[in-house]
Amino acid sequence: DFELGISSKQKRKKTKTVKMIGVLTLFRYSDWQDKLFMSLGTIMAIAHGSGLPLMMIVFGEMTDKFVDTAGNFSFPVNFSLSLLNPGKILEEEMTRYAYYYSGLGAGVLVAAYIQVSFWTLAAGRQIRKIRQKFFHAILRQEIGWFDINDTTELNTRLTDDISKISEGIGDKVGMFFQAVATFFAGFIVGFIRGWKLTLVIMAISPILGLSAAVWAKILSAFSDKELAAYAKAGAVAEEALGAIRTVIAFGGQNKELESPHRPH
Repeated sequence: DFELGISSKQKRKKTKTVKMIGVLTLFRYSDWQDKLFMSLGTIMAIAHGSGLPLMMIVFGEMTDKFVDTAGNFSFPVNFSLSLLNPGKILEEEMTRYAYYYSGLGAGVLVAAYIQVSFWTLAAGRQIRKIRQKFFHAILRQEIGWFDINDTTELNTRLTDDISKISEGIGDKVGMFFQAVATFFAGFIVGFIRGWKLTLVIMAISPILGLSAAVWAKILSAFSDKELAAYAKAGAVAEEALGAIRTVIAFGGQNKELESPHRPH
């Protein structure tokens, strides 16, 4: 019995070890339509991310026009002041920049819609295949596999864990490409427009990157703990609700409520 207990503990430890996979392996269930959607969504994400630095160029030129109107003017000797209307000139300039803003805003709106919709659509199609493969893999297991793994957790794993995968291969990937495009486009515009200030900002970029990496590591660790806790809580809830008549017949309501893994 002691040897059997040790072997069962070793098997459980082996099952808890997580095998890491590559980023591209997450999309192994995608077909050519999903890849087309993801490619178009990536292109639109890059266009969406490049929109903000372009808007900053328009905004900078617009603010420069306010300063230029207060500058020194040199006019010919026979120039009539009645022909000069600074308010009208400024209004025409602001109208032109308003058109620029409207065009960029419309382009960003279309690019953002295509980005989110295509990545979400591709993720939904892949998640449907993953759920089918996961369910078929459970049905093909031997009896001994169900002795090692808690069968009441399978329903929670089938919903919550795969939902996490959907979040990881969905529109968040498009947001990643959008952020990368904004990053590089911003630095390109910065070096073209003002390279000195851009170098100053680059000096603190490693600190910002390090803080982002630390937060990503912390969130990843808490996400794993969240999935494990919800799986145990879902198993307790499913077991209690599945046999609710037996629980009530033996007066075990309080015991179920005091369970350490009860759902909150």
